[in-house]
Amino acid sequence: MHLRFVDRRLPAASAPDPLTGEVYASSRSLPDGMPLLLDDRWRPLEPWTTYFRIVGATTARSTMRNYGYDALRFASFLNSRGTSVVEATTEDIVAYRQSRLTSADRPVSSATWQREVVVIRGIYRLLVQTGQIQREPWITIGRTSALSRPWRSEPDIRPLTQTQWAVFRDVGLAGCTAEGEMDPSWRGKAPLRSKAGAQLAVSTGMRLAEFSTLLDAELPRTTGGASILLEACAKYQKRRRVQVPPVTLRAVDFYRQTERRSFVEASRESLWSRRSELFLVDELDESAGIVRGRLDGKRSSWRLHLMPAHLRRIAVIEHDRGLEAMGLFIGRGGLPISLRAWHATFAAASQRVFEIAPDQMGGRRSRITPHDLRHTFAVVLLKSLTDVALARESERRAGNIGPATLSEHIAINPRLTVQRLLGHANPSTTMIYLRYIEDTDALIQNVFDSWNDDSATFADAVLADRSAQ
Repeated sequence: MHLRFVDRRLPAASAPDPLTGEVYASSRSLPDGMPLLLDDRWRPLEPWTTYFRIVGATTARSTMRNYGYDALRFASFLNSRGTSVVEATTEDIVAYRQSRLTSADRPVSSATWQREVVVIRGIYRLLVQTGQIQREPWITIGRTSALSRPWRSEPDIRPLTQTQWAVFRDVGLAGCTAEGEMDPSWRGKAPLRSKAGAQLAVSTGMRLAEFSTLLDAELPRTTGGASILLEACAKYQKRRRVQVPPVTLRAVDFYRQTERRSFVEASRESLWSRRSELFLVDELDESAGIVRGRLDGKRSSWRLHLMPAHLRRIAVIEHDRGLEAMGLFIGRGGLPISLRAWHATFAAASQRVFEIAPDQMGGRRSRITPHDLRHTFAVVLLKSLTDVALARESERRAGNIGPATLSEHIAINPRLTVQRLLGHANPSTTMIYLRYIEDTDALIQNVFDSWNDDSATFADAVLADRSAQ
């Protein structure tokens, strides 16, 4: 059993039409990046081909890639038991769950298993709807079924203290010594880019897949704060708006004026030689948030927040001096750096701080990841908003301010605000952070200075925003 992904630039393998059963060979009938499960004779397998044709029409390419490997793993497991997805029984499903959660040398996390469950449920819903089976091969009682995880562990929340963040930023990412001076022996690359990306993560709560795919046009050049609308690159494509404080915008602008400008100048010729592979944008309306361009001879128009990640990574716009990538965080080749490169940057920075400044890290030895910065944002902001809410309640009880309205309760509710800013679908996920708010020093003064200055707290900003709507 093999896995292949549809690439419109390459000849596609023949596959049966799910409605007529006829064989087609045109890659244009398949979504670009769609997984294809092939048998030992390299023939597409049903019902997986139909399933991925349907799901691929509305799912991000990166997500489809993960789904493809999940499907291959599940189908291969069933094949090893002498059965198939159509003929599998409850015992087969339970055995697969155990193989992933308990029997494996490295059991998968809850999040990974839930993603695999999406694929398993999806393929069986298709089989039921097309009449190939009468019902799913498991019985559900309440929320419990053969797909249920026998236990659910809480996510590992590892927020940074103010000192740890400053050391990681300056020593790990920027290459300073423990005393704050430049280290002449440091051989890191693009420290301003690394610092700007980390600053975005820790001050907005954006995931790596979100801030790494940002377009330069999405982050305005302004001295005040800004907001970004996320959707296509957000988890589950769940729309939300994130606030970017001025201190972070200044870090991004510094990177733009230095390292990014250098990368742009050095990569114009290489981008021009690859223009046939790129999404050539010939119209950018920043005020309306719309881009129009051409890829593979096909013209398309996108709103910025709906532009998929795979297009963002190859989007370029032509200026008088040549082509320039539209991505914000670009590398020496002129295009946005990969998720793997970001993880490598964080890993190298973590190793450096543990070697050079172990005392400032307070005994922490676990590697710092982009998601740790998201956790830090959640814990710090939750603590700050809780303090604001308690202070207002104290003032109210003292008779200094009037009774709170329902809209005010909703507007400055700490948990609801953090849940909205992080894009959590389940309130219980946000509740996990509550136990950490007393264990983390405030980053507010350094990172969220625009939200907590002398003239306006973040709660005041929320209330002002609500009243203006």
